[in-house]
Amino acid sequence: MNEYLKLFQAITQFSDRLLADEYQSVEIKQSATNLSLDVEPCIQEIKQSALKIKELLQVCLQDVSQAEDIWNSKPRIAQASPVDIWNQIGELSGCNVRIRSLGKQGKYDAVVKVRKSWSDKATKLKNQWFLWDKNHQVFQRDNIGFFEKDNLHKELRNEVDYQAERVMLIVENELNLIFQELQSIDIEKIEFCIECFDPKSQSRFRERLQSIGGEIVSKFTEPLKYLPESHLKTFKETLKAPVETLVHKSKIGICLIDFEDSCKVIESMMDNLIVSIFDDRIKLAIQTVEKVILFYNNFLEKQARYQQEKPQQRAAEKDWIDHQRQQLRQVQQSIDLILND
Repeated sequence: MNEYLKLFQAITQFSDRLLADEYQSVEIKQSATNLSLDVEPCIQEIKQSALKIKELLQVCLQDVSQAEDIWNSKPRIAQASPVDIWNQIGELSGCNVRIRSLGKQGKYDAVVKVRKSWSDKATKLKNQWFLWDKNHQVFQRDNIGFFEKDNLHKELRNEVDYQAERVMLIVENELNLIFQELQSIDIEKIEFCIECFDPKSQSRFRERLQSIGGEIVSKFTEPLKYLPESHLKTFKETLKAPVETLVHKSKIGICLIDFEDSCKVIESMMDNLIVSIFDDRIKLAIQTVEKVILFYNNFLEKQARYQQEKPQQRAAEKDWIDHQRQQLRQVQQSIDLILND
């Protein structure tokens, strides 16, 4: 490219000398002028191309630097203690088993506690409004009249609000056991392995680690804030839907059977929500542990390969890196000559 630039510049210089020669004809001088004008875009194109190549060369040089960083990281990875890593994998495997067990038990306990809480509330309201007779074990009436319906509606909505808060508390408490298990993962051991890698890989691994950690903290400390897409409405408003259906079902009043059916619907909605949250969080927790195990397995795989490398291979790789950098710098020097000319 530099040779072409010099040729075009020589053409321009020769044309300039011709234009300065008073003995040349007007026609030839016009041709020389036209040629100089047409050669100028060629020179500019070469310089623009050189500028673009200079930018691309920086990327190429970064690739070589990245290769050298990886080459320098190999001894660090090869010398890390595999015993410590295998111990971590063993602990993580145990953590995986415990999370599955805690998740299964926590989901069951949450459903049982919420059902018990809601059953007590619903039974209290039913006994109060439909006049439960303890002595005869029967309800004294099957319907709530029109004038009492609004009061029952208001009280039922309040109980649903309370129950929603109760669900949140129970779910958070049960999920906290899984969260504590995740917190037992030794981040310092992971960080030690990350530091063995080249800077670019370190940055990538840390970014992933922070992303996973942020998702875990948010979803386990505020579980109902991050509901699955199937729950588009707020939890409280979703639970109130059966209450509104019950109240507007009949203009006359509310019958006992409809009241019981609505309470069952609310219970089912709470069950589904709890199961959905736990399934989502357990899946996240297991995936997190498995990702860390996969990281360690990949580290050990690299370590095994690097430990088998011969000094001759190391030397050949370094020679390749140095040669590529030298070649690119020669190109860079040629480009700089074009741009500075």
